[in-house]
Amino acid sequence: MFKTMKPYAPPPPPGAPPPPLWGNEDHVRTLLGDRVSDITARRQSVTVDRFETPTEWRDYFKANYGPTIAVYKAISEDPERVAALDRELELLAERFDRGTGSTAMDWEYLILVAGKRG
Repeated sequence: MFKTMKPYAPPPPPGAPPPPLWGNEDHVRTLLGDRVSDITARRQSVTVDRFETPTEWRDYFKANYGPTIAVYKAISEDPERVAALDRELELLAERFDRGTGSTAMDWEYLILVAGKRG
């Protein structure tokens, strides 16, 4: 999703890492450094299947998910870019849809747990 929105998003502040890096175990470990101990990490997946259509999925995230809201706000004065992002997000949902009769996608996420040192 972030990859799809990136061409429409304003550039991050200088020095800010891209949000997808929070899903990279090595990156998160580097950020935490030696300030933590007993790090465990695992990947899990969740099935997102509450949307009937890719359009319904897109509209939900467009209205309720902070990063998507911010991207649409940044391009709100350009109807062509809004329409293009609308199309691209629908195509994204269609590409990963494995549902039958409704839209269903499997999303992977990282759980990283660490203890505070000291």
